[in-house]
Formats: sequence, C-alpha cells, structure tokens
Amino acid sequence: MEITIADLTSEDRRKLEYIKQTTKHDLQTSLSFAIDTYYQALHQAADPLARLKKSPLIASFKGDPDLAERSEELFRSGIQKDS
Repeated sequence: MEITIADLTSEDRRKLEYIKQTTKHDLQTSLSFAIDTYYQALHQAADPLARLKKSPLIASFKGDPDLAERSEELFRSGIQKDS
C-alpha cells in the first residue's frame, strides 16, 4: 500500500508540515517516528502487566502485613518522635 501526500486530509497535511518544520526531519523520518510511536503505544496497551512493571510507581518493600491499615497511626507516631 502506497500513500501519497495527496491522500492526506488538508488538516493532516498541515500537521505533518508543522512536524517537519519543528523537528527539521524529512517526511520519511517524521512518518517513521509517528508510526513507531503509535506502534509502541498499542504494543504497551496490549500488555498491561508489562506497562505496570515499567512504571516508576511500582515498588516492593518489606514491611508489616498491616502496614496499609496502620499507615496513619505509624505516620503520626513518626511525627511525634521527631517533635
């Protein structure tokens, strides 16, 4: 399947021209980057566990089993010790 600029809507041509001017990349590089970005987003969405594993918010640590339930109590006692 071959796509030409004429196949694009005027809005898409305007956006593509903006991307080319802003990035200083040629048409092929701009389109390749856009396709790769879209592909990566779809690929990650297909594997939610992989996306979670890459998340900076996911961590594990050793602690009491009831840490979540006692978090406020532990926090307050920690503040009182520092005062």
